[in-house]
Amino acid sequence: MACPRTTLAAYQRINHELWAAFRRGEITQPALAKERFRRLLREIGKGPRLATRLGATYLERLSARGDRLPGCRPVLRALGGRYRLGVVTNGIDRVQRSRLAASGLAPCFETIVTSQGCGFAKPDPRILHVALDALKISPRHAVYVGDDPAVDGVAAREAGVPFVWMDHGDSVRGLRPRRRVRSLLELPDLL
Repeated sequence: MACPRTTLAAYQRINHELWAAFRRGEITQPALAKERFRRLLREIGKGPRLATRLGATYLERLSARGDRLPGCRPVLRALGGRYRLGVVTNGIDRVQRSRLAASGLAPCFETIVTSQGCGFAKPDPRILHVALDALKISPRHAVYVGDDPAVDGVAAREAGVPFVWMDHGDSVRGLRPRRRVRSLLELPDLL
């Protein structure tokens, strides 16, 4: 079932606002998962009664999606032959692990660190330290690749880890990292 563009735009705005609040420590992930649909339903003139069920259905369906960036398999294979790889995400633990499994990419990574699993959310650098400890490498021997300079880039800088910005062409305010790729296919040459 398709939703009107205005509803989708409202969802995206609300979701963005709540994830920003999560990164500031103002809301928990379980509360975020419910609140985004409660606010959306209220904004489109519906009662909040369905928010919990809508949130659970959304997470269930999102968990089954194995979306991949173009070229990720060969790039991860190439990088995995030279480096130890891990994932660091602010996403909900079960959703992120399920999505990686559905994509077939989970075996490419030695560690998967989620904010829910470790108790720290980017831009807090401690989430990167958890991953570094799991991989048994020092910050100066690591590189963090992320798509949000204000979240990923700040976490990397504060953790002492070089950062590579995956620039999807979205507008970003302020930070413009020096090391940048527009496609995963550029990453092996950069590293």
